[in-house]
Amino acid sequence: IDYANALVTFKINALGPILLMKHFSPFLPKKATEIDSSLDGLPSSAVFAMMSARVGSITDNSAGGWYSYRSSKAAVNQIAKSLDIYLKNSSGEKAMAVSLHPGTVKTSLSEEFWESTPKGKLFTPEYSAERLIEVVRGLGREDRGKCWDWEGKEIPP
Repeated sequence: IDYANALVTFKINALGPILLMKHFSPFLPKKATEIDSSLDGLPSSAVFAMMSARVGSITDNSAGGWYSYRSSKAAVNQIAKSLDIYLKNSSGEKAMAVSLHPGTVKTSLSEEFWESTPKGKLFTPEYSAERLIEVVRGLGREDRGKCWDWEGKEIPP
């Protein structure tokens, strides 16, 4: 484990979402905010979604390794849960936070896994984004504070 590389991973994957949360969460609706419910295709509440990964699940970790990446994504899931608790208190049912796993996306980050990824499971960035938008559109109040994959399946903490 290289300290400098691990720190960069945490800065990007965990501190990045915390700073986005710090600056953008004040724009989420409060309990008293009137929301136009006639907008088609949008969820019933505002959603602060953060990018996570299945490897951030402690329960689902059967392979080990990837210490800094795994733990930084576990941190994202904790950040989403903590923000959601705050939003539940300040926004009621008008805003929620979740984390999302996009699947294996064909980018330079996943290049070493392209060959081993099962057929049909290596996604273009566009496809992954479309799927995640559909997942967010389908979220209900009971789905808040959790991590969801590109298929809309919950990833355990």
